[in-house]
Amino acid sequence: MAVIIQLHEGVAINKFFIYKPVLRIGRDPESDIYVDNDVVSAEHAVIEMVESAENNGDPEYYIQDIESTNATYLNGKKIVREKLKHNDILRIGFNSFRFVDESKENPETTTKIHKSWIPGVYYTKK
Repeated sequence: MAVIIQLHEGVAINKFFIYKPVLRIGRDPESDIYVDNDVVSAEHAVIEMVESAENNGDPEYYIQDIESTNATYLNGKKIVREKLKHNDILRIGFNSFRFVDESKENPETTTKIHKSWIPGVYYTKK
């Protein structure tokens, strides 16, 4: 299963599991991923889950901008429709999201925590 993780200053603040063929993102409260921000269109973008004809029917994921006012960005590049890859970063308005394909994650790996030079502040390199 795949998940969209909403980030705030690099920290995960919300998770949205992709459990249906189309996940709607926008300022409309009925959206699957509701973003309450004036720079986000009511119907901003969609994430589509489609069965891959090449990979034994495993799902593939696509992000598509729905002619939004302020565009949708994938890894810093303005897009119309693009295939998502594990750890891609989406930007919608001022909001950042990470796409995580859990089938690509290794559950045996633990992320290492590093201490910064600022007292009480820790980070990961992920």
